[in-house]
Parts: sequence; C-alpha cells; structure tokens
Amino acid sequence: MSSQLRLAVDAMGGDLGPRSVVPACIRFLQKFPQSELKLFGPHSQLQPLIDAEGHPELAARLEVISCEQVVTQACNPIQAVRHKRDSSMAQALQAVARGESQAMVTSGNTGALLALSRNLLGNIEGVRRPALGKSLPTESGSCFLLDLGANIDCSAEDLLQFAHMGVEAQRVHTGNRDLKVALLNIGAEPHKGTEEIRRAAELFEADPNINYAGFVEGHDIFTGVVDVVVCDGLMGNVAMKSAEGVIRLMGQKAFTIEKKGSFKRFFGQLAIKLLRKWRTQVEPARYNGASFLGVRGNVIKSHGGASSEAFYRAMITAKECAEADLASRLAQAKSRS
Repeated sequence: MSSQLRLAVDAMGGDLGPRSVVPACIRFLQKFPQSELKLFGPHSQLQPLIDAEGHPELAARLEVISCEQVVTQACNPIQAVRHKRDSSMAQALQAVARGESQAMVTSGNTGALLALSRNLLGNIEGVRRPALGKSLPTESGSCFLLDLGANIDCSAEDLLQFAHMGVEAQRVHTGNRDLKVALLNIGAEPHKGTEEIRRAAELFEADPNINYAGFVEGHDIFTGVVDVVVCDGLMGNVAMKSAEGVIRLMGQKAFTIEKKGSFKRFFGQLAIKLLRKWRTQVEPARYNGASFLGVRGNVIKSHGGASSEAFYRAMITAKECAEADLASRLAQAKSRS
C-alpha cells in the first residue's frame, strides 16, 4: 500500500465499541484519501457494520484484522499484559511496534492501555513514567494539560519530565516555540500546595528549557494565561472531567429554557443562540483524544463513552501526532535534555 498515513484502530474499546468506531473510520477514510486503516476486532462483528455503511470503494484502504480477544473495562493492567496479548488493543499496539502503523487509537481501558503500551512499545529512554495529556480550548487558543490519569502519585522529577513532554506536544498542536508552563495547585501563592509541588516549582524555575510561569488554579487552565499546565493524574483527571460536566450542564440548561413560561422564554431566547454556539465550540467531543506521551510510539486514548463524532476527533488527533512523528520528537528532545 502506498498511502502516506497509516493508523491502527482498536474497534472494541469503550461503551459503544464498533458501533461508534466503524462509522468514524469510514468518515476518516472519506475525508483523507491518502490514509489507510487497520481495524482490529472480531471479523464477524466488524464486517457487517462496514458493509452497512455502503462504501465498497474504501475496502482497499480498510483492512480488518480479526481478533476475538478483547480487553474489557474490568481487566486490570497485570491481566492485560499476561493474558490479553492477542486482544484487539494489543494487536493494534503491535502494529505500531512493527512499523506497520504510525499511530493507534482506542477507547479502551486506560490502565490496560498504559501497561500494554509500556510492555509492547517500551518507554522512551530516560522517561520514568509516560503521561496522558491533551490540548484543551481556552479564551485565546489552547492549553495542553497533563497528566490526565495515568499517574496518581508523582514526584517532583516526574512532573518536570511531564513539563518537557507537554511543551513538545503543544508545539506540535500550535507551532509555537515560546510556551509558558505552569503547575496546577490549590492557589497561586508560592507557599501553597504539598511539599512535592513546591519542590517541583524549584526544579521548574531552575530548568533553562522551561519557561515557568508559576502556580495556577483550575480556572486558569481555560483562560489562556499559560500554554502547558502540569499536574498529577488525579488532579488532571478531576479538572478535565469537571469541565466536561459543566459544559454538558450548560447544554441541558439551554434546552430547558425552551420549556419555560413565555416571559422567561422571551429573555432566554436572547442568550440561547450564543450559548449554543459557545457550547458547540467547546463541546468535549470536539477535543477528544489524549496522547500517551513517553512511550516509543504514538498512542491515542479516546474517551470511553465516545460517540462516532468523538472517536473521529480522536482519529484526527492520531493523524496530527503521526504526521508530526510526536513520539520521535519526544525521544529527540529527551536525548538533548
């Protein structure tokens, strides 16, 4: 095959599984004619869904690799490494390891994905812990937030490594070189936070390759005051999911305005179009797809509840990472540090 872009897709992860993945793959192939996909999962489930989409002209660029084994949400990381090496998730990762695909995408179990990625791809030399991160919308552009849940207990040295990887990832997303980096904390004052956070701040300040802007609070992630925000996986996961919940709540409130009495509905209609436009711009599905930074390959984690639209957006993230060869850029940056 001579296509320029090759992605491996685990069709069996997430709440909807192939019902969201297959339509997203068809849409991706239509949008990007120089791409090809390897789709991993049970052939008996995938092929009927592909046929139902009705695009036989795409068959040459969509290869189904039959895998009967599946990593479920109940599977713990140790079980995944020991007993799920023939699963759709593991086989998609192996396609990246063999160089057959430039990136892989899955909505599957995050812990299992991290364990299998480290086992099958390995860490970039010098990286102690891979981190999960993604670019989020702000008032003036975007902000790259990491870690989003891969590491709960992080040392100051781990956070410094996350900062270096986050800067390189945000450069891929924005093209900017001079990026401001901050640590997420319970306050902006230098005396606040845990001892480890304060020690991380000292490391950031002393590193000539980090343009350190100090501590920020949760609301600062979306104001655009900094370009990269670093934290442990617990804080990052809570911050991201809280923001997603608020956005969904706003959408629900916009819908209920139409059911109010005529007086409230009159004034509500003045704001509802603007509210819906803003919600569309920051809808979590539009920004789906987080990168596992620090493994020797481009691995993209989609939200477990991803719709077809959301999974398609995760595939766009995989495309960007593959075309920029983000994993190699991280390795080169690490070798220079």
